Amino acid sequence: MVPDNGLEDQTASVYNELRGFTMKQRWLVAAAIYAALVLGSHAQERVRIVATTSDLRSLAKVVGAERVVVSNLVPPGESPEGYQPRLQDVGILKGAVIVVRAGSGIDPWFDKLLTRSAARNGRTGIERGEDGHLDASLAVAPNDPLAVSAGFARTRRASRGGPNPHYWLDPKSADAITAMIATTLARIDPANATYYEANRRDFLVRLNSKINEWQSRLIALRDEPMIAFHDDWRYFAGRFRLNIVDYMATRDRAPPRRAKMAELIKLIRERGIKLILAEANQPERHANRLAQQTGARVVLLAGSVGELPQTDDYIAMFDANVNALLAAKDAR
Repeated sequence: MVPDNGLEDQTASVYNELRGFTMKQRWLVAAAIYAALVLGSHAQERVRIVATTSDLRSLAKVVGAERVVVSNLVPPGESPEGYQPRLQDVGILKGAVIVVRAGSGIDPWFDKLLTRSAARNGRTGIERGEDGHLDASLAVAPNDPLAVSAGFARTRRASRGGPNPHYWLDPKSADAITAMIATTLARIDPANATYYEANRRDFLVRLNSKINEWQSRLIALRDEPMIAFHDDWRYFAGRFRLNIVDYMATRDRAPPRRAKMAELIKLIRERGIKLILAEANQPERHANRLAQQTGARVVLLAGSVGELPQTDDYIAMFDANVNALLAAKDAR
């Protein structure tokens, strides 16, 4: 890293202040200070991290804080399964020493992108199997209640109609994910290991306090039957014991068929369902049609950090979703 002009300016300033010294002494002191400033500048160089999703970016940032630069590839609200990498994504990966992916069955396109990046930018230890390659789904898999977060190829999941593994919508998943990130950062930057762990610990204290708050507030909806647009809300519902009785779409990017819509309309009327959970990036017409024909209310939720206003970080996203659910209940 080349020192900026600010270091030279600081050194020149010191040189001019040493008027009582000989020229040689002034230059020796100034050179020593310049070297110290350069070393300090190198010490402050931040760790470059790239995450596939905005949720994982948010979690990496809370651990690394001021010691990291974190980017995400998939824009907020766009499905990581269906994302098509852009030409500029190879440039975003340049210089990254850690990548955090959602899972090989969730962002299968990422491996090819890493190969292209290595060919253009050189290898930095971030390809699959290397130390800088973190698969968040593997971190949560041991405690995954639905056992679908790791190892499900997109076509396999779609053909079997299995759940969409958006495990990050269970806020408890952040515990294992941030542990993986902190461990890797400590290995790459051991001088700041305690800093990373302290950041993670402080975040988890705040998060666990909020989880208790959210669970307490959502007790009012625990027995309320609901419909959701997509089964990616299973993890969220499982954590907060929400009663989602059916989904409009259970296959990747497959809109509900006419027969399914008729079945849902009948179910909503029979069960007295009042809430339909929809995500900002999903087609509005299906949820709106159900609402218009049944009198149920559509609740717009954020499925990823940054997808809606006031969802700029991981905790804020859950705050916004809990508030939206309770506001819809009170508005009935």
